[in-house]
Amino acid sequence: MRRRAVLVTFSLVASLTAALLPGAPAAAAPAGCRNNGSGITEFCDQHIGTVGPRGAIGLLGDSVLLGSASGMSTPSLPTMLSNNGFGPVHLSTTLGMTTFNSSASKRDASAFHWLTRWRDAGFSPSIIVVNLGANHLGTCTPSSVDVCLARIEQLLREVAATFPTTTVWWAKVVQRSFPSGAATAGMTGWNTALDRAASRWPNLIVWDWPTALATANPPIVTDVAGIHPNSSAQYVKRSTLMAEHITTRMSSARFDGRRGALPAADTSGLGFAPVTETTIYSTLANGVRFAAGETRDIDLSAEPAVDDSAQALALTVSAKNSADAGWLVVFRCGDPMPPTSNVNFAAGAFRTAQAVTKITGTGHICVHTSTATDVIVSIQGNFLPAGGAALHPISPVRPLDTRNTGRARDLVVAVPGGEVLAASATLTVTGPSAGGTITVHACDPVVPAVANLSFEPNETVAGAAFVPVSAAGTICVHIDTADTALVDVIVDITGTFSAGPGGLRLVPVFGTRLLDTRTGTGGWVGRHGTGQAVDVVAAPPGARAVTGTITIANAVFDGYLTAYPCGEALPPTSSVNARAGLVMANSVTVGVNPQQQTMCIFGFKNTDTLFDVVGWWVEATS
Repeated sequence: MRRRAVLVTFSLVASLTAALLPGAPAAAAPAGCRNNGSGITEFCDQHIGTVGPRGAIGLLGDSVLLGSASGMSTPSLPTMLSNNGFGPVHLSTTLGMTTFNSSASKRDASAFHWLTRWRDAGFSPSIIVVNLGANHLGTCTPSSVDVCLARIEQLLREVAATFPTTTVWWAKVVQRSFPSGAATAGMTGWNTALDRAASRWPNLIVWDWPTALATANPPIVTDVAGIHPNSSAQYVKRSTLMAEHITTRMSSARFDGRRGALPAADTSGLGFAPVTETTIYSTLANGVRFAAGETRDIDLSAEPAVDDSAQALALTVSAKNSADAGWLVVFRCGDPMPPTSNVNFAAGAFRTAQAVTKITGTGHICVHTSTATDVIVSIQGNFLPAGGAALHPISPVRPLDTRNTGRARDLVVAVPGGEVLAASATLTVTGPSAGGTITVHACDPVVPAVANLSFEPNETVAGAAFVPVSAAGTICVHIDTADTALVDVIVDITGTFSAGPGGLRLVPVFGTRLLDTRTGTGGWVGRHGTGQAVDVVAAPPGARAVTGTITIANAVFDGYLTAYPCGEALPPTSSVNARAGLVMANSVTVGVNPQQQTMCIFGFKNTDTLFDVVGWWVEATS
């Protein structure tokens, strides 16, 4: 009983300590701050007016943030963020701040108050950094998480009402019992509440400060409860971690002037000959799965659907029953394996994607898988040196969205234009479902036994295909799912193929990564920001459209990317969709800006974005 009493007493002291900044009283308050009657700095309201390319950012917090203010530690967190391209930067922090305080005498210690003051002063942050929670720990335990969740969501609702487009970054708290070092009930309860809020609020990103503190290198020395860094130097270390996480997770990418080098072309333009899609290779049929890291030479020369004169193919490639999360890539045997991917998948997930690839003169392609998996390949059409249809890119349109028209197992879609032989289509499923597959075809009497898109339960995911068009100018969508309620389906058309004069022919190239925001490939440095459009020089002069694979990686929220010609209005379509945390890829064929050869990619939510080019489209020479 005596030991327990000591722990309880310490916990109370630690809670009070959250309202006090450790260290000797300041002789004079830093600029923008004030001291209390004991000479301790209790309040800072500081502004850096420099406008930065990453946008305005506001910081709200209690004593745990106060030590990061300018003059309290050098360099300060606002200075670091300004140097990283944010701005204007506004920091408002006080001892004892909580999410809300109704007392007029405590208005500076109420986060609500500062949201109103910022707005009234004309400051409108695109990001708000919140470092609150230490002063709520006395009422928060694992059994009273809802109490803390209510305080967190109260502030999030106020943020949404005051700054509707703002994203919130919120740090978890640390408070440990002495001498065990175990997390207190308040710490556990509050941090659990933050995790729950993050699962419910798409504009909230939570920083795991307890883990960051435990793994910091160099180590960060704190007070005995772990609440405050114990000196200005230790605060600088914490601010450095905060600035790094905020910059990489919350900001928009910036262009540094570099562009990715385009690959060389080794053939002239090819025409497209669509076929009724059929499976031409399947490990499920012969039982020989791919091993992890295996590259397999696949001979397609005997397949009737593969034209003897084909120099490239449009395929649907699927991974099924994978042992682990991974990816696969399709390429022409004899070429080096490209540093790209066509299909990305989670462990055990059935994933499909369109792949456009060159083929050897003797009818061989190669497939590499990063992990053990079954592989299925079906053919959408052949690219031929003579004959074939030409592509006519269009501004992406959405002729079907069952969220507006109603669900059905079989759907008919009108394709724009006349005398169209095939369409370049993006297929998306969304909404509650049991999972299943989608097949898109030329309204054939018998639905082809292929899957152009596979979807897991209750997810939004996209696929792509070059689809033969019926004589009536339509394509059909068939849904195979056990759910009698079916699923919502969206079809976007980005181009059509016809045999008439004009149009574009494909120049297939070695798969090359032109954009990767994780590494700065393509000149865009930093995360692809929410609502940001980045441009990629995706083709050489003279080309008018491009085909490649677009990938979402490290998505914080559920979201999508849309590819479209730079200079045109953002279309009401999407190119690839992904749940938070997944890596998802999809093929895209879309026009480019004819003057700059650029394709733009719009990001609905903060993510890393990749684009791999596999070919571009040039005007027919005859």
